[in-house]
Amino acid sequence: MKFLSSGLGIAVLAALVHVGTLLGVLVPGLKTLVEPEIALPSKTALPPRIWSFKTEALDQLVVELETERARLSTDRKDFVSLQNQTAAERAELEKLRDEIKALREEIDQRVVEIEERELKNLKTLAQTYSGMNPPQVVAIFREMEENQVVKVLSMMKATVVGPILGEMAKTPEKPGVESMARRAARITDKLRLLKPFKKESA
Repeated sequence: MKFLSSGLGIAVLAALVHVGTLLGVLVPGLKTLVEPEIALPSKTALPPRIWSFKTEALDQLVVELETERARLSTDRKDFVSLQNQTAAERAELEKLRDEIKALREEIDQRVVEIEERELKNLKTLAQTYSGMNPPQVVAIFREMEENQVVKVLSMMKATVVGPILGEMAKTPEKPGVESMARRAARITDKLRLLKPFKKESA
């Protein structure tokens, strides 16, 4: 306490206060000079936009792209529709082809054609059966293939064919067997559609 009451102590205390005051004033300023404050971006700040402008050319390009996309969509729908139509037409053609094939087979069954190579044998059979009575001929014809019967009858005279067909028509029916009358009607139709014999090429 004697030191503080002496003149030297007061001088030393005054000097310390002065130095402390200077440091309190100067140090914050020095810190600002040495370490300049850096402003940190706000956490909610948006990133800078690299391309933030529009042009007339860009707008036109967008319109063209949308138009092309719509056209492609329409073309795709048209293509699918065309595929479905083509498939339906193909199915219809296949059905028509099958019908024509069946019709051709039916015509082939109905239309009998005599070939030259069998002409001689047919004439011989016709001459043989012409000398027999109708019931005997009908009994034989019952066992023969129908088109062969037509060919033989076509070689006979009408005066002989008539009684044979008449005999077939009055032949009694047998259970589970096609009637001879129906067969005679079919044979008559085939005789009407009979084609002349073909000459074989050499």
